[in-house]
Amino acid sequence: MNDLKRIDNKHWDLRDIFKVFLFYLLMMLAGIPVFLRIVKQIFGLDLVETFGQNTILLSLSLVVNILTCLYIFNIVRIGYSMSVVSLGLTIRNWKSDVKTGLKHYLIVLPVIIASGFVVDFALRAFGIEPEQQDIINNVLSEDSLGVLAFMVFFGVLAAPIVEELIFRGFLQSAVRITCDKLQTVLTSGFVFALIHWNAHVFLQIFILGLLLAYLFEITGSLVAPITVHICHNTATLAFLISYKYILKSHV
Repeated sequence: MNDLKRIDNKHWDLRDIFKVFLFYLLMMLAGIPVFLRIVKQIFGLDLVETFGQNTILLSLSLVVNILTCLYIFNIVRIGYSMSVVSLGLTIRNWKSDVKTGLKHYLIVLPVIIASGFVVDFALRAFGIEPEQQDIINNVLSEDSLGVLAFMVFFGVLAAPIVEELIFRGFLQSAVRITCDKLQTVLTSGFVFALIHWNAHVFLQIFILGLLLAYLFEITGSLVAPITVHICHNTATLAFLISYKYILKSHV
């Protein structure tokens, strides 16, 4: 039987999900500000002023993401004595999974793009100016090529791996214990969209989240959803950087 289908009293559950998300939120909302304040008080060094807001926030966000992953591994390996394969961390059929992910992404991508235009049109029709995601504003306003390269690394590699581990490998596997496949996919996609905190792109991210959750269900591996997530973020950042340096001057 597939490790992802294992259902017994020795599997992490929604209580563990709550603890992980609480840990993540506390670290992001309280841990980072407290750390910056401590460094300033003890060493007299304002990290944000010295290295720039984007550099520091991305660096500390990466640290928080790594700590969150380590916390998840601790719960799975130490708390439940389970293999990381139960999180979908397997490359057993990676070639097939990559192909499956890309095929489904190409099918769903037009729907994601169309949903963005629909939401944008609807908001403007009601006189509401769409609010861009922070990452978009940061990319367009950042002048340092080094910081931009760090943003690309974070968005193209770090974020997809960490988010898929959290939302698919950890959360979705726990939801599956008490829900059927449809409910599991819907829950995973909804929470994924909700955590991005932006009403303007909620529908797009929700559709993407449904695809990622579905791929995890049919493959039992994180390879397919990570592949799609990397492709989507790469395409988005490539467009933003192209607009910033090439297209903007012609618009």
